[in-house]
Amino acid sequence: MKYMNFCFVAIFSLLLMSSSIKTEKTSIGYYPGEQIPNIVLNGLEGQNFDLSEYKGKKIVLNFWAAYDARSRANNVQLYNYLKENKADVTFLSISFDENRNVFERTALLDKIDLNSQFCDENGADSKIYKEFQLRKGFKNYLIDENGVIMAIDLSIEKLKNLI
Repeated sequence: MKYMNFCFVAIFSLLLMSSSIKTEKTSIGYYPGEQIPNIVLNGLEGQNFDLSEYKGKKIVLNFWAAYDARSRANNVQLYNYLKENKADVTFLSISFDENRNVFERTALLDKIDLNSQFCDENGADSKIYKEFQLRKGFKNYLIDENGVIMAIDLSIEKLKNLI
């Protein structure tokens, strides 16, 4: 009888625990095949950044910060590759440096055209930073002409194969 009671309690406990498990997969960030959300920012010298204005063009959208060496190097590599190869892809970059002077100096040191560079001075508190789950690491996206994400975390090799 003790064995039956133990089995009953064990089965009942398992049923209770399994009913509390979420079966729906929550979406975190944005992934290939999904539509990229529109992003609007104020750029340097008064120009505005509105991602929807680039519809009809392939885009490499890169997120980075001067304090993150890997993302900064990736920003420079992608920019230079697209510039040197005259690829039919628009390069856009958003920095999450909270100090605009640091951002501007870094872009100048890296010899990147400031027309393709934008800064979200809210840093880690930015809506974009949170929406794209950048606390897990800076990312970049290849976006097709219709605003659909084709690939994430591009290296030069990966980009060569995709364009």
